[in-house]
Amino acid sequence: MAGPVLAFGTMTPVSAPAPATRTSRKARPRRLGSWPVGWVLALLVGLLVGLALLPLARAWLLGNAARDSLVAVKVALQDGDEDAARAAVAEARDQVHDFRTIVDSPVGDAWGRVPGFGTALTDGRRFGAALADVVAVAGSGLELWPEMAGEESQLFDGKQVDLALLERVIDEADDVVTRLDRARESLEAVRGDGVVLGDAVADARDDALAELVPLDDAAEDLRPLLPRLPAMLGAEGPRRYVIAILNPAELLYSGGTPLSFAPLTVDDGRIEMGETVDTADNGEDFVPRFWKKVEGNPFHRGRLRVATATMAPSWPVAGEELLNAWRSLYGVQGAGVIAVDVMTLARLAEITGPMAVEGYGTVDAANLAHILIGNYDNIPNPYIRHTINASLVPLFHERLFDGGQLAAKARVLHEMAQGRHFAVFFRDDDVQAAFDRLGVTGDLSDTDHDYLGVFTQNAVPSKTDYYQSRTLRSRVRLAEDGSARVELEVDIHNDTPAYAFDGADPREGYFTRWLHASVGTFLPKGTEVRSASVDGVPFEYNVGDYFGRPFVRRTVVFAPQQRHTVRLVYDVPSAAVVEEDGGLTYGLDVDPQGMVRPQGIAVTVRFPAGHTPTDLPEGWVAKNARTAMWGGPALVASPRFELRATPTAPEVE
Repeated sequence: MAGPVLAFGTMTPVSAPAPATRTSRKARPRRLGSWPVGWVLALLVGLLVGLALLPLARAWLLGNAARDSLVAVKVALQDGDEDAARAAVAEARDQVHDFRTIVDSPVGDAWGRVPGFGTALTDGRRFGAALADVVAVAGSGLELWPEMAGEESQLFDGKQVDLALLERVIDEADDVVTRLDRARESLEAVRGDGVVLGDAVADARDDALAELVPLDDAAEDLRPLLPRLPAMLGAEGPRRYVIAILNPAELLYSGGTPLSFAPLTVDDGRIEMGETVDTADNGEDFVPRFWKKVEGNPFHRGRLRVATATMAPSWPVAGEELLNAWRSLYGVQGAGVIAVDVMTLARLAEITGPMAVEGYGTVDAANLAHILIGNYDNIPNPYIRHTINASLVPLFHERLFDGGQLAAKARVLHEMAQGRHFAVFFRDDDVQAAFDRLGVTGDLSDTDHDYLGVFTQNAVPSKTDYYQSRTLRSRVRLAEDGSARVELEVDIHNDTPAYAFDGADPREGYFTRWLHASVGTFLPKGTEVRSASVDGVPFEYNVGDYFGRPFVRRTVVFAPQQRHTVRLVYDVPSAAVVEEDGGLTYGLDVDPQGMVRPQGIAVTVRFPAGHTPTDLPEGWVAKNARTAMWGGPALVASPRFELRATPTAPEVE
């Protein structure tokens, strides 16, 4: 940001004096009249004021330069240029030092007593404190980065975590979060309403907060996890986890059906992967069986196969069920679950490069999902399929832990978790809460307002969900009391190619093109369902309860290339909050399902007469004075929206 131009004001000329009276012919020395003296004094005062203001003007320029240097640090790190980042940090450190020296100097103190300058000076000092903390954070980050994720990092070598180094990193990271909090507090205290430079200061404050707040929020979300990492990594004794590789070509409500499992043990920082278990190649182990049910889970009834333990749509429930099932098989009490689907493996391959898959050959990010779960016609040999399945867990371990780039991989996992392709569950409540703050636990939204969560489950085993295309259409009509009538349509297209083998399609198994989908529609709390139909034909329904959230499900059979539409009409009691001024604030949360083809969505919200939506969230558009719309072809995150509608004044006749 360019430094503002400092204006010193204007001068009003004094009236010209009357000419002097000549008393003799001899010329006498001319005296300075009041008009020239006034100008001289004005110029002297202006010069002195300008000289006194020069340090403050220089301070303002230094502050802007320091901000530019910090932006250069960010750009250099994004480009992977560590040397340029270090140089920019050093430059910013010098600029901030000079800036604070000026604003904290006697000159600054003097100007702080001048009317109109006190607020600007106080704001400048707060800016200086914030800049100093941010520069310190950047410097600490550059010192920690090589040890955490650089090419020479000793923190993790693929099999062993250096717990002593981890403890030091945690201590440094905690200091970083403290400095970010302090910088944010300093910036939020900047008033930006002074007579001098008020608007410029306010703009600078807002720009800085726009950069800092997301970083500080992310750091605060990470902070509770840091002190728990050593125990998770076996510093206090062995921790046993289960890795599940999911196949979104065969969906459960939680995501893909598990293809394979493997135990993961961490003891004193050492990571050991157990033998991979392929669910299709270990029939004796995976027969239906009993295990301890998660209390309140409506999807656990009687004997189940371990591969279907994760039917519940939220991973805090599905993960607990899987650990209970695992214990019933092997007698091992697990501490947590890491669930990752094939789409996530493909995204990791974008970072790590091509990989060798036993039984097939070399695959890359572009073709990995197709080869592993969309190519069964070309891999009819069950032995080869099972060999591929068994290779997926070691493949995930290798892609995640080997070859560095941990920060980039962590970003991919976080991104894929937003689309419910990746999730973790831990039995330790504090650890689970820490990961929940990071948004990677695969839980459903707990909103009390409007909600959309549509998930399908493969009712007859097949891999046809690889081709499933789905679109949700929700039409919401709000009432003045905040309730709403919702019409929801779930349009599903079984977009399969033709059956590839001789004879009739068996309608189940690896090669069928038929889809038997149990369509589960999870509804807002307190919903009353008014009607349910498929392609306009009503069906009888039961409203289930999933931990306080009602749901309706219906199994629909799809022939190849067939479409069906499930339609529900229901009333939501608290879709919006009625404000004191009579306005309405409508709330909507949406949860996706981890599909090969992300589902599309279209939402239309109509406010009651006398209400006009204002300040629409990003992505929403106004259809008319009372209606707003949002949607897109691919739902890959769990968005949360608030739409505010203000009451409009009645027309005066």
